[in-house]
Amino acid sequence: MAGGVARELKQKRAFSSREQEVLLGIRIAAARITEPWDKFLKATASLTPNQYNVLRILRGSHPARLACGDISERMITRDPDVTRLVDRLSRLGLVSRARGRRDRRVVEIGITEKGQQILLTLDEHVARFPKAMLGHLGPTKLEQLSALLEAVMADLGTFP
Repeated sequence: MAGGVARELKQKRAFSSREQEVLLGIRIAAARITEPWDKFLKATASLTPNQYNVLRILRGSHPARLACGDISERMITRDPDVTRLVDRLSRLGLVSRARGRRDRRVVEIGITEKGQQILLTLDEHVARFPKAMLGHLGPTKLEQLSALLEAVMADLGTFP
């Protein structure tokens, strides 16, 4: 990254390790990439990224319903309180709840027609967004980045 992270953070001292610098670079890049999408979702559909993610997960499983735990496992950004997210989406009429058929103690969540319609209005933008953010890298760099991200995700260290 040759100083790009330090410049971005206006940091004058050296990082304690190359890993620290790279990890901060990943976090900065992720934040800068997702920020326009987050603002677009809010302005266009009055949704947070996590609410949108829940709707996408439910659309993918439709017509089957999912328990909150199943939704949580599939989320991009883990949210410890999926129930709260579902509550908000339910108040907006975007999801519905039903008792589980096999186990009445489990509440299953499904996407409503209104929720599907909101996603339909966003689909065109979802398709354009990755190219707008990363298209400038070109096929070779995108392939390299993809391989590096796969390697990072395949063998993450542990902490603490």
